[in-house]
Amino acid sequence: MEDTLKTILNLSALIGVVLAVVTFWRNVRLRRAEWLFSLHAKFYESQTYKRIRHILDYQPQPQFNELRKAVLEGGNDELAEAFVDYLNFFEFVASLWKLHQLSTREIRMIFEYYILLLKERDFALDFIKNNGFENLSKLIDVLHRGKKYL
Repeated sequence: MEDTLKTILNLSALIGVVLAVVTFWRNVRLRRAEWLFSLHAKFYESQTYKRIRHILDYQPQPQFNELRKAVLEGGNDELAEAFVDYLNFFEFVASLWKLHQLSTREIRMIFEYYILLLKERDFALDFIKNNGFENLSKLIDVLHRGKKYL
């Protein structure tokens, strides 16, 4: 009887540990999803990056030429500052990736198109490579080399 009770208690403890671990990982995944949602919302839903995103994506004239000129000439105007803010967002994403806080898969799912678009805009890629955006530059190379979708 004593052995049976001891076995039941040990089994209960083991089940409790397993449930605690499962609950922990479920909560970690939930928090991660909330965090990814926050990054998504910051980039796609706020007005902060909308103008630069539109210019780089659709290349409307004369805004695209103005942005290109401002970046190439090292201007400090509002457009150039907005572009640097845009790059700083992606440098932050790349830094999280380098720290293994974001996976390449997660970045591909959420930001790949806009990160790789920077590679297609010669002035943007030159600016990234020459102005201290090392993590972003490396991330662009990794995404470009492994150009596979999920």
